[in-house]
Amino acid sequence: MALMSPAQKKAEWRRLHGKPAPPAFGGGLLTRAIAHTMQEHAAGGHGKALLRRIAELTAKDGKAGRKSRKVTRPGTWLSRTWHGEVHQVIVLDGAFEYRGKRYASLSAIARQITGAGWSGPRFFGLNSSRLGKLGVSADG
Repeated sequence: MALMSPAQKKAEWRRLHGKPAPPAFGGGLLTRAIAHTMQEHAAGGHGKALLRRIAELTAKDGKAGRKSRKVTRPGTWLSRTWHGEVHQVIVLDGAFEYRGKRYASLSAIARQITGAGWSGPRFFGLNSSRLGKLGVSADG
Protein backbone atom coordinates (compact mmCIF):
# COMPACT_ATOMS: atom_id res chain seq x y z
CA MET A 1 0.00 0.00 0.00
CA ALA A 2 2.93 2.34 0.64
CA LEU A 3 3.78 2.11 -3.07
CA MET A 4 0.31 3.25 -4.15
CA SER A 5 -0.09 6.67 -5.71
CA PRO A 6 -2.34 9.23 -3.99
CA ALA A 7 -5.00 8.61 -6.67
CA GLN A 8 -4.86 4.85 -6.03
CA LYS A 9 -5.18 5.39 -2.28
CA LYS A 10 -8.23 7.61 -2.80
CA ALA A 11 -9.76 5.00 -5.10
CA GLU A 12 -9.16 2.29 -2.47
CA TRP A 13 -10.78 4.46 0.19
CA ARG A 14 -13.82 4.96 -2.07
CA ARG A 15 -14.01 1.18 -2.67
CA LEU A 16 -13.90 0.42 1.06
CA HIS A 17 -16.18 3.22 2.30
CA GLY A 18 -18.37 4.04 -0.69
CA LYS A 19 -17.54 7.74 -0.47
CA PRO A 20 -14.58 10.05 -1.18
CA ALA A 21 -11.74 10.27 1.31
CA PRO A 22 -11.89 13.28 3.63
CA PRO A 23 -9.87 16.14 2.10
CA ALA A 24 -7.86 16.60 5.30
CA PHE A 25 -6.39 13.09 5.00
CA GLY A 26 -2.82 13.32 3.74
CA GLY A 27 -1.01 10.36 2.20
CA GLY A 28 0.30 8.90 5.47
CA LEU A 29 -2.97 9.19 7.36
CA LEU A 30 -4.92 7.83 4.40
CA THR A 31 -2.60 4.80 4.25
CA ARG A 32 -3.09 4.09 7.98
CA ALA A 33 -6.86 4.58 7.76
CA ILE A 34 -7.13 2.17 4.83
CA ALA A 35 -4.98 -0.38 6.67
CA HIS A 36 -7.18 -0.03 9.75
CA THR A 37 -10.35 -0.59 7.72
CA MET A 38 -8.84 -3.66 6.05
CA GLN A 39 -7.83 -5.11 9.44
CA GLU A 40 -11.27 -4.38 10.86
CA HIS A 41 -12.94 -6.20 7.94
CA ALA A 42 -10.54 -9.16 8.26
CA ALA A 43 -11.19 -9.47 12.01
CA GLY A 44 -14.97 -9.29 11.64
CA GLY A 45 -15.48 -5.75 12.94
CA HIS A 46 -15.60 -4.40 16.48
CA GLY A 47 -16.63 -6.55 19.44
CA LYS A 48 -19.95 -6.10 21.22
CA ALA A 49 -18.30 -4.68 24.36
CA LEU A 50 -16.55 -1.94 22.37
CA LEU A 51 -19.71 -1.07 20.44
CA ARG A 52 -21.66 -0.88 23.72
CA ARG A 53 -19.00 1.43 25.24
CA ILE A 54 -19.04 3.67 22.16
CA ALA A 55 -22.83 3.91 22.44
CA GLU A 56 -22.54 4.87 26.13
CA LEU A 57 -20.02 7.60 25.39
CA THR A 58 -21.95 9.12 22.50
CA ALA A 59 -25.53 8.90 23.78
CA LYS A 60 -27.38 11.48 25.78
CA ASP A 61 -31.08 11.97 25.19
CA GLY A 62 -30.58 10.62 21.66
CA LYS A 63 -27.96 13.23 20.75
CA ALA A 64 -24.69 11.83 19.45
CA GLY A 65 -21.40 13.21 20.68
CA ARG A 66 -22.48 14.04 24.19
CA LYS A 67 -21.58 12.21 27.36
CA SER A 68 -24.22 10.46 29.37
CA ARG A 69 -25.64 12.54 32.20
CA LYS A 70 -24.20 12.05 35.65
CA VAL A 71 -26.93 11.45 38.17
CA THR A 72 -26.78 12.70 41.73
CA ARG A 73 -28.59 10.83 44.49
CA PRO A 74 -31.83 12.19 45.93
CA GLY A 75 -31.17 14.06 49.16
CA THR A 76 -27.86 15.52 47.95
CA TRP A 77 -27.42 19.25 48.61
CA LEU A 78 -25.63 21.35 46.02
CA SER A 79 -24.36 24.80 46.88
CA ARG A 80 -22.90 27.62 44.79
CA THR A 81 -21.98 31.16 45.69
CA TRP A 82 -22.83 33.57 42.89
CA HIS A 83 -22.15 37.31 43.20
CA GLY A 84 -21.81 37.00 46.99
CA GLU A 85 -25.08 35.10 47.46
CA VAL A 86 -25.23 31.41 48.41
CA HIS A 87 -27.61 29.31 46.31
CA GLN A 88 -28.57 25.85 47.58
CA VAL A 89 -30.32 23.09 45.63
CA ILE A 90 -31.73 19.81 46.92
CA VAL A 91 -31.65 16.83 44.57
CA LEU A 92 -35.03 15.10 44.49
CA ASP A 93 -36.06 11.91 42.73
CA GLY A 94 -36.15 13.05 39.07
CA ALA A 95 -36.16 16.78 39.88
CA PHE A 96 -34.40 19.54 41.84
CA GLU A 97 -35.67 21.99 44.44
CA TYR A 98 -34.43 25.56 44.60
CA ARG A 99 -36.02 28.10 46.96
CA GLY A 100 -39.16 26.01 47.40
CA LYS A 101 -39.78 25.50 43.68
CA ARG A 102 -39.24 22.31 41.65
CA TYR A 103 -37.13 22.34 38.50
CA ALA A 104 -36.63 19.58 35.94
CA SER A 105 -32.93 20.35 35.47
CA LEU A 106 -29.95 22.00 37.10
CA SER A 107 -29.52 24.06 33.94
CA ALA A 108 -32.93 25.66 34.50
CA ILE A 109 -31.82 26.64 38.01
CA ALA A 110 -28.49 27.99 36.76
CA ARG A 111 -30.37 30.05 34.16
CA GLN A 112 -32.70 31.36 36.91
CA ILE A 113 -29.71 32.41 39.04
CA THR A 114 -27.47 33.87 36.35
CA GLY A 115 -29.88 34.94 33.62
CA ALA A 116 -27.62 33.15 31.12
CA GLY A 117 -27.56 29.72 29.50
CA TRP A 118 -25.17 27.92 31.85
CA SER A 119 -24.78 24.16 32.02
CA GLY A 120 -26.31 23.31 35.38
CA PRO A 121 -23.86 20.51 36.26
CA ARG A 122 -20.98 22.79 35.33
CA PHE A 123 -22.40 25.74 37.26
CA PHE A 124 -22.70 23.61 40.42
CA GLY A 125 -19.25 22.07 39.93
CA LEU A 126 -20.34 18.52 39.11
CA ASN A 127 -18.05 18.36 36.07
CA SER A 128 -15.00 19.57 37.99
CA SER A 129 -11.81 17.60 37.45
CA ARG A 130 -11.03 18.30 41.14
CA LEU A 131 -13.78 15.87 42.20
CA GLY A 132 -11.77 12.90 40.94
CA LYS A 133 -8.54 14.17 42.56
CA LEU A 134 -10.28 14.46 45.91
CA GLY A 135 -11.76 10.98 45.69
CA VAL A 136 -15.28 12.38 45.44
CA SER A 137 -17.73 11.28 42.78
CA ALA A 138 -20.21 13.64 41.19
CA ASP A 139 -23.06 11.20 41.66
CA GLY A 140 -23.11 10.96 45.41
